[in-house]
Amino acid sequence: MTVNFRPLSDEQWALIFSLKNTTFPPERGIPQSDLRKVWNSLLFILTRGCRWIDLPNDPDLFVPRSTAHNWLKQWSRTGIFDKVMSGLLQIALQQGKIDLTQMAVDGSFSPLTRRRSRSCPRS
Repeated sequence: MTVNFRPLSDEQWALIFSLKNTTFPPERGIPQSDLRKVWNSLLFILTRGCRWIDLPNDPDLFVPRSTAHNWLKQWSRTGIFDKVMSGLLQIALQQGKIDLTQMAVDGSFSPLTRRRSRSCPRS
């Protein structure tokens, strides 16, 4: 399942950590997740376009899917996820690693309940 997936290198992790630019309060209670593994998990989901349930159960590379999803929700709420992703995009554009002329958008996903209520006649 993790074929062709390379976890974050030290250099890549340092870049993401610097873009995140946040400090966390001292730990109390349950130890904090390994944030590098959280980002590995998020990048696996994003690069594969797969479901959360398809995240491999490999504790050396990834955190549990619920942990990754909870961090994504928190970082989305606080703007950290957008800050990191836009920073990575800007760096990739400056280095010529992204060709914007080859971009496509997929809008085929919609929740089942919405599709059903519009496409199925009521009896």
